Amino acid sequence: MRRSVLLILAILLPAASACADSYAPQAARAPLIEPASRSAREVVPIAPPRSSRPSDQIETRLLAAHNGERARVGSPPLVWSDELEAEAGRWAEALISTGRFAHDPSMHGHGENLWSGWGGRAFTPEDMVGEWIAEKARYRAGVFPNVSRTGNWVDVGHYTQLVWSGTTHVGCAIASRADRSVLACRYAPPGNVDGGRAY
Repeated sequence: MRRSVLLILAILLPAASACADSYAPQAARAPLIEPASRSAREVVPIAPPRSSRPSDQIETRLLAAHNGERARVGSPPLVWSDELEAEAGRWAEALISTGRFAHDPSMHGHGENLWSGWGGRAFTPEDMVGEWIAEKARYRAGVFPNVSRTGNWVDVGHYTQLVWSGTTHVGCAIASRADRSVLACRYAPPGNVDGGRAY
């Protein structure tokens, strides 16, 4: 019922979505959100990213929005990574150019959060990250994947990745075309690891 109400609202109003809700143009009939494969959740050892600084105000605000929530729950602040930003940018561009909305199936070894917005409204970095933070309302402290009041970790997966205390670096990129924007963020080391705790 909740999903049908959200879909009706999405048709009537300019809207935004995180991974759980889809960007759905009227002409498209196939689902645009594709579930991540089990292999996408496997941790692949990779070299840690180099620390860098956000290169503009949007990146600075995306990082601040992440770190504000992390501070509220006692997780250490994230450091920006140009490498992760570039990786996220390639995927955001791929999504915007194909009209898809799905997690990257490649074995990149990083955590990933996605957001998509469309319509005539301009979304701020705080709006985008704020949708992931809003999942906290369904979060339940526990050992991953038993972290959701709904019984489904996917309902809080953006939030838990955002605040995962073992994650040290983030890089994000926004791609836009026509009335649609996609935000992709990559995290290292990845969060949402079975048997771990968000914080």
